[in-house]
Amino acid sequence: MEMLIDVVLVVGLLAALISGRVPMAAAFLAFILAVLLLQRLPTRSVLQQLGEPALIAVLCLVVFSSVLGRLTWLRNLLFSRKPEPPGAIRRRFLGVAVLVSSVMPNTAVVGALMGPAARNPRIPPRQLLLPLSYVALAGGMVTHFGTSPNLITVGLAARQGVEIGFFDFVLPGAVTALCVYLVLLVATPRVLRAPKGVEAPTVPELFHVEGRIEPGSALVGRSLAENHLRSLGHFYVAELIRGDALLSPVRPDEVLQDGDVLIFVGDVRFVDELMAIPGIEVMEEVRQRSGLQVHHAVVAQDSALVGQTLKSSNFRAAFSASVFAIRRGDERLSGKLGETELKAGDMLAIAGGSDFFAHPEVRSNFHLIVREGTPSTALSRREAILATAMFGFFVFFAIFDLVEFALLTLLLVGGAMAFGLLGGRDFRALFPFELMMALWGSLTLALLVTQAGFDGVVATGVVELFGVTGNFAALLSIFLLAWLLTELLSNVAAAVTALPIALQFSALTGLPPEAAVLMSAFGASASFLVPYGYQTHLMVMSPGNYRFSDFLKLGSVVLLTYGVACTTMLWVLSGPLSWWS
Repeated sequence: MEMLIDVVLVVGLLAALISGRVPMAAAFLAFILAVLLLQRLPTRSVLQQLGEPALIAVLCLVVFSSVLGRLTWLRNLLFSRKPEPPGAIRRRFLGVAVLVSSVMPNTAVVGALMGPAARNPRIPPRQLLLPLSYVALAGGMVTHFGTSPNLITVGLAARQGVEIGFFDFVLPGAVTALCVYLVLLVATPRVLRAPKGVEAPTVPELFHVEGRIEPGSALVGRSLAENHLRSLGHFYVAELIRGDALLSPVRPDEVLQDGDVLIFVGDVRFVDELMAIPGIEVMEEVRQRSGLQVHHAVVAQDSALVGQTLKSSNFRAAFSASVFAIRRGDERLSGKLGETELKAGDMLAIAGGSDFFAHPEVRSNFHLIVREGTPSTALSRREAILATAMFGFFVFFAIFDLVEFALLTLLLVGGAMAFGLLGGRDFRALFPFELMMALWGSLTLALLVTQAGFDGVVATGVVELFGVTGNFAALLSIFLLAWLLTELLSNVAAAVTALPIALQFSALTGLPPEAAVLMSAFGASASFLVPYGYQTHLMVMSPGNYRFSDFLKLGSVVLLTYGVACTTMLWVLSGPLSWWS
C-alpha cells in the first residue's frame, strides 16, 4: 500500500509538471505537503532539504547574476568596431558566450548578450540568439558551478559518498562545449536562413498593437477601405473587436463604429505610422506624457505576470508604464491586449519613463533588451571593476576549492550588498522564490524516489530488458533517461530524479560512480529540442521570431553532437584513461 501511495505521488507530480497548467512552484508545494501529510517522509528530513548547501549556492548565484548582467565590458567584447563578415561575427559572438557561460550563470549571460545580438546591423538576430542559448547551455557544463543541475547533482552525490570536483567537469565539459560551438558555426547559417530578399537591418519586429476608435472620430461611419486602413505601409488589420464580438478576418467594407478596437500586426519600429492616423488612439499615454520611452522586455519564466493578463496584474500601476504591443514568437494572438494571458517568453513593447530600468520589480519579472541610447542600470566604472574583481576571486576560490562552496556564494552576495552593488530592496525583488520551491521539491522527490526503491527498480528493469552491459551502454542509458526527463520536466528535477537511478546503473554494470554522476548532469542539461524546456530558450524565442520547427531542426543537430561528445568523453575517461581508478 505504501509503495502505491509513493507511485501516485510521483506520477501526480510528473503529470502536473508535464501538463504545464499548474505553476511549477505550486506543483512542488502541493507535492511536499502531500508527502508530509501522508507521512511518506519524516518532516525533519523534508525541512532539512531547505538547508542543502547546493540549494543555498544556487539561490545566491541567481541573485548575484543580476549584478553580472549589468557589466558593460561583457557586451563590448562581442563585436569588432571594424566591419566584419557574418561568419566572423558569429565566431566572435558565440566564442565569447561559451567562454563566459562556463563561469557565469547562463541566464545572466543570455540576458546580457541578447540585446547587442538583437540590434547588430550586420547579421540577423535569428542567426545569433538561438545559438547563444545553446552555447550558453553547453558552456555551463565546463565547471561544477556553471549550471544549477551541476551544483545540485554534485551536492547530492556527495551525500552518497561520491565526490565530484572542478577538474572532473573540465575535460568532458570543455570538449562537449567546443563540439557544440563548432557545429553551430557550420549549421546555423544553413538552418536559420533569413527569408529570401530580406536584409538583416530590415528584418521586421512583428508585434500585435491595439488601436481604439476615438468617440466622434472622422473614421466612424466609413469602411476600412475608405479610411485607407487596408493599405498601410508596415501594419495590417488582423482583428476588429466590437463589444464582446471579435471579427477576423476583417472585410475591407467593414464600417467602423464608436469604440471599435482594431488589432494591428506589424513592425513596431514604425508605430508612428499608426499614431499619425487621426481618430485612432494608440499609445495614448505616450501622447499625453512627455519623457516616456519605448522599452522591449521579455517575460521571465518565474515572473509573477505569467498566467495573468495586463488588466488583472494592474500592470500600469505596478510598473508605472503601459504595454502597447505584444509578440509571442511567430504565434498569432487574438483579442484585446489587456485581456491576453501572458506567457513566459512573451516580448512586450512598453512605454515607460527613463527610470523604468531602475525598478527592482522590473528586473525580477523581465529580461530587458537594452538598445543603443536607452538608459539602463549598467554599473559605473568603479562598480564594474569591483564586481569583476569579486567574481574573479569567487571563481579562483571555487576552482581550487579553498572555501566551502555554499559559504563562498554567501560571501559573494554579502559582499555585493556591503559594497552597494545590491540593495535590500533589490535582494527582496530578485530572490527566486519559485526556483527555491522547485529546488526544494526536487530534492524531496529525490529523497522519496530513493526511499521507495524506485531507483533500483528502474535501473534493474532497464538493464535486464535491454541487456545493458559495459560502460558505454550504461552511460548512454543514463543520458537518454536524463534527457527525456529534462525535456518533460525542469533540468533540476531531471538531474535529481536521474541521479539515484544512475548510481544504481553504476552498481549493476561496474561503471565508475563518478562517471554516472557526471552523465546525470550532462543529460539533465541536454534540453535543446523544445523551446519551453529551458528558460534561456524562452528568452530568445520572441526576440528571434523563432518557430517551433527552428528548435527542432537546429536543436536536433546540437543534441546529437552534445550527446555523442559527452558520452564518448565519459566512456574514455571511465575506461581506457581510467580517470577515476
